[in-house]
Amino acid sequence: MAESSGTHRRRNNYEIVDNALEYKRPLAFIAFLLLSLLLATGTFLNPAFMKETIKTDSNTVVVSQQVNSHFNRLATIVNGSSDEKNLISDDQAREVADLIIDYKYGWHFIHTSNLDLAKDIKAVILKKEQTDTDQVTAIRKKLKKQSDSSVYIVSNAFDLATVMLEANLITIIRIVNLLVILLCLVAVVSILREAFASHTKRAVVHDMTAGLMWTAFWFILVYGLLAMVPIFMDTSVITVADLGYWLEIASGVFLDFVIAGVILYVVSAIPWQATSR
Repeated sequence: MAESSGTHRRRNNYEIVDNALEYKRPLAFIAFLLLSLLLATGTFLNPAFMKETIKTDSNTVVVSQQVNSHFNRLATIVNGSSDEKNLISDDQAREVADLIIDYKYGWHFIHTSNLDLAKDIKAVILKKEQTDTDQVTAIRKKLKKQSDSSVYIVSNAFDLATVMLEANLITIIRIVNLLVILLCLVAVVSILREAFASHTKRAVVHDMTAGLMWTAFWFILVYGLLAMVPIFMDTSVITVADLGYWLEIASGVFLDFVIAGVILYVVSAIPWQATSR
């Protein structure tokens, strides 16, 4: 009788662990989605973070190249000389990038005009710098002569119509982002309630931490691959919506996501191992 009772208890324990496995996969997916959205909100959708990110030495070079490519386009529009000597300073390039970041990622509803941004960019690029070449000085003079149309020239040269579209899309993304985060939190609470109501705490903790370890694995894999995109390909050839420029800057942020995945894996492995016996 005692042997039968012990066998029955062991069978029940195995069933509890096996049944708890049903929560591992949905939790891993929800946790991956939730953590990705939270990190994206605090990084890519955060203008303060993005402005700090472009101040690093490597990103300053990328920003300068991108802004100067638009300045070179402006030179062509005003009938100036279009070549590699059309370079504004790194400080000016960063100022322009900061203006675009505030416009694009700042808290706003729907933008209907980009002329104010064009005016601000115009004010920055018209500032004289000690590093100015004769060609840059000539381009500034020609831009000033354009009078009222100069704002529209800047808007065209810096492709601000696309920037405005991206800014409005980011507003929609931010709203959807918050809604999905709320839904993920509700789903996590629901899963935890159901799991603790039908299984032992040990089985639930073991299964949930296993799910988080899978979340960490996919974090390391997915964002590790994204971080290596600039290594394996020339992102400058991706000119659509300045996506190549964004990938170059984002690669460092993706590396931070990988580190977060490693930390999550280590933290999850400790209780998983502790509840495995």
